[in-house]
Amino acid sequence: MEEKQINRYLRRRFSPLGWWLVAYYVLMTIMVLVSVMQEVLIGYLRAFGEGNFLFLPDMNAIAGNAWGYVAAAGVALLVMLAMKGGEHFRQEIMAKGQSMTAGRFVMLLCLCSGCQFANSIWIGILEWILNRFGLSALAMLEEVSGASDTFSMFLYSALLAPILEEIFFRGYILRELRPYGKRFAILGSAFLFGIFHGNLLQTPYAFLIGLVLGYITVEYSVLWAMALHLFNNLVLADLLSRVMSRLPVPVADGLSVLIFGGFFLGAVGILIAKRREIGEYIHGEWVDRRCVKCFFTSPGVVILTLMMAGSMISLLFA
Repeated sequence: MEEKQINRYLRRRFSPLGWWLVAYYVLMTIMVLVSVMQEVLIGYLRAFGEGNFLFLPDMNAIAGNAWGYVAAAGVALLVMLAMKGGEHFRQEIMAKGQSMTAGRFVMLLCLCSGCQFANSIWIGILEWILNRFGLSALAMLEEVSGASDTFSMFLYSALLAPILEEIFFRGYILRELRPYGKRFAILGSAFLFGIFHGNLLQTPYAFLIGLVLGYITVEYSVLWAMALHLFNNLVLADLLSRVMSRLPVPVADGLSVLIFGGFFLGAVGILIAKRREIGEYIHGEWVDRRCVKCFFTSPGVVILTLMMAGSMISLLFA
C-alpha cells in the first residue's frame, strides 16, 4: 500500500471520532438551550399568572440548569450502544487488565489529584498574562471547580459526567485508537478529552488527568478510571468545596493548599521515584508517526479543535 493510501486510510479511521464529538457538542448545545428556554418560559407563565409583569429570570438558576447536559449525555450513550452493541460494551469498553493493588491505587490517586494544584499554578500564570492585555479568566473559575448549586448540576458534574466521560473518552475513543498502540491511544484520547472542555482553564488540566486516566484504563480497567474521576469530581470538587465555603477564608485557603499541595508533592515524589519505570513505559512501544500526523490532521479532529478553540476565545470576551 502506498504512503498516500495509508494516510487516507488512517484519516478515515480517526476522523469519525472527531465527528462523533462534534455531534455530541452540537447536541449538548441544543439540549442546553431547549432546557434553558423551557425554564425561562415556565418562569414567565408562572409570574404572569400571579400578576407579576415585571418578572426577570433568575440568571443563577439558569446557569445551574444542567438537565440539558444530562439529556444530551443520555442520548449520546444510547447512540453509542446502538452503534457498537451490548457485546462490544461488555468485552471492549469494560475490558479488564491486570489487578489493581492498594499501593498503585494510592499513587494514581496522588497523580490525578496532584493535577489540581498544578492547574492552580497554570490559572495564576494565565491570569497574569491575560491581565497584560486587559482580559481576565477569573469569571471562568466556577466552571473549573466548586460545589454545584442545583440538584441537576450536582447530578451531572459530580456523578454522571465522571462515569459517562470515562465511557465516551476512555471506554470508546481510547479503545478505538488502541489497535495503533497504547501510548498513541492514551495521547489521542487525552487530547480529545482536554480540547472537548473548550475552556482555557480546564483544557490543560483535563489533558493531564486524561493521560493518567488513559493509562489506568489501558493497564487496569475503565472502572478504575471511573472511580478516580468520581473521587475528583464528587469529593475534591464538590463536597470539599461545600465544606470550605462554611469556613473562614484564611482557614479555607490554608486547608486547600494543605490538601492539594500534599497531593502535588506526593505526585512529584512518585514521578521522581518512578522516573525509570515511567521512562521505560513511554519508550517501550514504537509509535508510528503517520498515526500521530493523520490523527491530528483528520477532518473530524481538525473541526472539533477549531470549534473548541473558538469556544475558548469567546469565553474570554463573554
